[in-house]
Amino acid sequence: MTTRRAQRGLTLLEVLVASAILIMVATMIWASFDQTAKLRSRIGYRQENDYLMRTAIGRITRDLRGAYLSLHVNQTQTLLAATTQFMGSGGGSGGSALDMATFTHRRLRRGSHEGDACEVGYRLADRRGADRHGMDLLRREQARIDTDPQHGGVLDVLVPNVRRFELKYFDSITGQWVERWDTTQATGQPGRLPARVRVLLSVEEGERHEERVYRTETPLVMTRVLTFGLPIY
Repeated sequence: MTTRRAQRGLTLLEVLVASAILIMVATMIWASFDQTAKLRSRIGYRQENDYLMRTAIGRITRDLRGAYLSLHVNQTQTLLAATTQFMGSGGGSGGSALDMATFTHRRLRRGSHEGDACEVGYRLADRRGADRHGMDLLRREQARIDTDPQHGGVLDVLVPNVRRFELKYFDSITGQWVERWDTTQATGQPGRLPARVRVLLSVEEGERHEERVYRTETPLVMTRVLTFGLPIY
């Protein structure tokens, strides 16, 4: 009798219980690996996004620190038409926009007749292509400064899928932060640049489209008009 019991197989109930336990263990293992994979993907996306945003903000602050105003002109241009400008508009629904002259141009071709000075502009624009949801932060650069400080040059997407782009300028005379700075208008800030600029840039992140905000503040080095080398009358 003992030998027969030892040789007896598993009952159907025992097989079902064992299968259920194996399924539960497999499900727990799969769920653990799935959560780990999602967490790794989320962390990787955030690290990539942080690197992109740090690079973009570094580019913006570099251009701002190199911004300048000058009364120097080409011989073929009039003094008024060729004066460099700094034009920053307020942050409405379309975000802030900025056009300026700056000493941050890099010559990429040997022997090109270009210097360090260039026109640079920043603004938000609707996304193009298959995925048109959201906006992109565009950077415009023109190697030669002309009489139109808001157009010309090459447009590049600096940051895709941007939700907000806001700039604020510190007026050292009034001691206040303002959303507009215009050196072309007599009622604006002719002949001078802001002492500091605040930059706010936010993007959508994750499946829930949560907003991730990046902020910085940078001083401007040359806040007065450059006049060295001009003839004295």
